[in-house]
Amino acid sequence: MAAPRILVVVDDEHARGLLVAVLRADGHTVDAAADRAETRRMIDLHAYTVVVSALRLRDLDGPGLVRLLEERRPLEMPSLIFVARAAFAPGLAHFLMESAASLLEWPCSPAAISRIVARSLLPASA
Repeated sequence: MAAPRILVVVDDEHARGLLVAVLRADGHTVDAAADRAETRRMIDLHAYTVVVSALRLRDLDGPGLVRLLEERRPLEMPSLIFVARAAFAPGLAHFLMESAASLLEWPCSPAAISRIVARSLLPASA
């Protein structure tokens, strides 16, 4: 089985850099994207085990990311972790409740990032 590969999709450069640095320090292979076009390009290049994404970017939101993954990699749905501040749009709150995605409240500690990603990498029966 191939090593887990993680995609970080965050348009804020500082937050994206922190997420990538923490995950690489944890020993993961990590790619990053800042917008819809980069995200699509990365999904076309690699299958991901986990995608850590802002819940809302300038040109992409959580439901849009799920649609993009379903269109580009319909048989390879990764675990999803959405990053958001505690207050976000009610429609997106409904989306999170309906999806199997995890929520990482921002700002957070490097330890919280490591924990949520480690949990998402556990087998479904764990």
